[in-house]
Amino acid sequence: MRKIFHLINQKLAELCGWLLLIIMVLLAIDFVSRGFGKPIHGLTTISVFVMMAVIYLGMPRCEEYDEHVNIELFAVLIPPKLATISKVFTNFLELVAIGLLLYEMYFNLIFSYTTKEAFADTTILLIWPSKLAILIGLIFFEIQILINLINIIKRYKEGKYIVKTLDDTGSQNF
Repeated sequence: MRKIFHLINQKLAELCGWLLLIIMVLLAIDFVSRGFGKPIHGLTTISVFVMMAVIYLGMPRCEEYDEHVNIELFAVLIPPKLATISKVFTNFLELVAIGLLLYEMYFNLIFSYTTKEAFADTTILLIWPSKLAILIGLIFFEIQILINLINIIKRYKEGKYIVKTLDDTGSQNF
């Protein structure tokens, strides 16, 4: 199961790279068209929607490799066993918090789709596709948090604890 989600996370990260390329092209076209006095309405807004997709679809891979921004002020000062217990606790809190966001985003997506919610711009741009990307990203993010939590608990039972040092690069060392 872990390998399947690793592959999904990898493909989502690759998709994010391509989406970033699309954002750059859209913004370049917008810049050039404005320079010629013929702006194409909605390109900047579409870029924002695509950026939201990039952010949320990239979150599962960041979670898989523990590459999110963390403040580890005390993690390097406490014993490894206690640091591991702390990591289990924070992962559990993440699981609950993202679960609540996932629950709300599902109903928000349904509302957006059924009411044809659109962005107020010079062109009508439906919002639900970007909300769908957010929902998909949150689903895989939640699954990755659960996988990480299970792995940390397994390693804890085996006596393998998280060891963080002051010169640690941020990756989990077991």
